[in-house]
Amino acid sequence: MVKIPDHINELKSYKPGKPIPEIKAELGLEKVSVLWNNENNFGPSPKAMEMMRAAIENSHVYPDPTSKELRTAIATNEGIDVEQVVVGSGSEAILSNVFQAFFNEGDELLTSEGTFVAIYIWAKSHNVPVVKLPLTSDYRFDVEAIKASITNKTKAIYISNPNNPTGSIITKSEFESLMKAVPKEVIVIMDEAYYEFAAENQDYPSSVSYGYPNVITLRTFSKVYGIAAIRIGYAMGEPRLIEALSKVRLTFEPSNLGQAAGIGALSDLDFLKKVLDNNRTELKACGELFDRLGITYIKSFANFVTLDLGSPERVNIYSDELMKMGVFVRPLIAFGLPHCLRITIGTADEMNHFRAVFEEVHSSVFV
Repeated sequence: MVKIPDHINELKSYKPGKPIPEIKAELGLEKVSVLWNNENNFGPSPKAMEMMRAAIENSHVYPDPTSKELRTAIATNEGIDVEQVVVGSGSEAILSNVFQAFFNEGDELLTSEGTFVAIYIWAKSHNVPVVKLPLTSDYRFDVEAIKASITNKTKAIYISNPNNPTGSIITKSEFESLMKAVPKEVIVIMDEAYYEFAAENQDYPSSVSYGYPNVITLRTFSKVYGIAAIRIGYAMGEPRLIEALSKVRLTFEPSNLGQAAGIGALSDLDFLKKVLDNNRTELKACGELFDRLGITYIKSFANFVTLDLGSPERVNIYSDELMKMGVFVRPLIAFGLPHCLRITIGTADEMNHFRAVFEEVHSSVFV
């Protein structure tokens, strides 16, 4: 019998939930608001779609293995050199490449509890030990604790900023303080999947703008640009680090459609503004509702908001009752926060639906 390594045997396979049409049929739902995956419910960027339609005509030809046009567009947008950019099939794919390119036996990853679950999965799949520190009492990365926990085994530090699933950020001063304490041989992975939603805040650090030689910044087109199914993301950093990442990625990754979609999306400033304006408005309206109802929530800098409902039992009641009324939200047990519930910001119509249903559930269950 073929022996499968223990660290692979111990991984749990991804188990998707029921398809939405099946849930609708079971519950007899006509109207649903799907607010559980942090997707962009406005749909794809129109300019991304336009570029993909043109690119599909050449689907018989292998895509550019260097993604030169897309990398150039990203570099121009960020004011950096093209050699500082690598692209892949989603930022999660590049995250996996980080483990392939940089970790040796005995190296450790330092991060926090209550962050993006994929970091734990990829670390486990590459047999890399993870040191996880608690979040602060207000659900933020504890920068001081991270600084104090760096050892000679620490190969990299992972920070999701804004953090999924809490929506919190580390500030400019915290990032600068962290970088002063991090040894030059330790990589700092800044996962900025929700960068566009947070960038307008003056206290938010765009990590690539600092030019630190040991920082790898991850970004994605899945969120604000609405092309999650196309699987396109990118990393930025020192050319030496980017070259190492390029060596371990798949030769023809990402696809021709992914490359075209990214190029189109970056030019779609009207779509970007529409999404960000809606997100700002709906986050504010949700905060006002939760304040009025006395619901504890975490201030969010992303396209979702997380509630602290106090117990897993309350989370289950809220999520189950909301689903019965056509609103699908995310309990956070898989993120290590079983007492929390995350709501993606959808369209104005979806958010009006959510708020009306949420208030009805709250008043009927917790009077």
